[in-house]
Amino acid sequence: MPIEPITHPSSTSSPAVADHAGAATAHEAAPYQLYRSDGVDNPRIQPNAASFWLQLRGRSRIESREGRLLLLPDQWLTFDHDSAPCIDTDADSLLIGLSVSPPLLRQIEQQWRIEVHPGEGSFAPARCRQLDDTWRRCAGVVADDSRESAQTLRRLLASIRDAQPELEQRLARCPGRRRSRQRQVFSRLQRMRLYLRGNVHRAVSLEELAQFTSYSPWWLSKTFRHVYGQTLKSYALSLRIDHACRLLAETDLSIIEISHDCGFDSPCSFARRFRQHMDCTASEYRVNSSAKKNQA
Repeated sequence: MPIEPITHPSSTSSPAVADHAGAATAHEAAPYQLYRSDGVDNPRIQPNAASFWLQLRGRSRIESREGRLLLLPDQWLTFDHDSAPCIDTDADSLLIGLSVSPPLLRQIEQQWRIEVHPGEGSFAPARCRQLDDTWRRCAGVVADDSRESAQTLRRLLASIRDAQPELEQRLARCPGRRRSRQRQVFSRLQRMRLYLRGNVHRAVSLEELAQFTSYSPWWLSKTFRHVYGQTLKSYALSLRIDHACRLLAETDLSIIEISHDCGFDSPCSFARRFRQHMDCTASEYRVNSSAKKNQA
């Protein structure tokens, strides 16, 4: 459910609160907006805005330019301004989010030195509770207090940044003499990782990834390995195997069907890759997962 937007008039140097309204006017888009969806209504997302999402309960399915993504409890996703995510939450889901317009995002980066990078990951439950508390304080700011609105937004963004120290470490490993160049490279690599996660149902070629990032296949492979410490091929395979594990544990699909749904050429190829990655067969994994559910 959208929280009323907070506007950023050009005459002020910090975000100010808009008039009481649920959406931006036709002449002015809301500079930032908060969302909280409890499964009753799917969030209608501010267009052309970077956004951050944290799943607190249940699960959400997201369609975006990066593909079809699944968000599970304690997982987070950050989208770039042109990703255009469309979110469908389960009935028992609890999802919080934040979207920021490009002009305000640039000002945040310049004035507050807080950078927002696309990507995905997971937080410890304690960190999720902390971010939820900070989100609630940001949403509860009195609408006519522009200074307090700016400070609570800053605390929320800083909390998100501080929960992702690995992003800064990876950014520092990106090639480029200037920070701006490193950020450009890192943003494209992060979006490519989202693209791979959004297409776990098929084998994505290196040429397709090169086209997605506008880099050459050779440069992309070399840079990815330097930044993330693993090859593109192994990372893409790990995502598809993880998808297979979820299907084995949560569905009654046959192993042949799962191998197809994960983009493998044949059940034999899937079986070989699965055993190499998981140190057990797909059938053994399904049995063990079922046993763990029964014990719980």
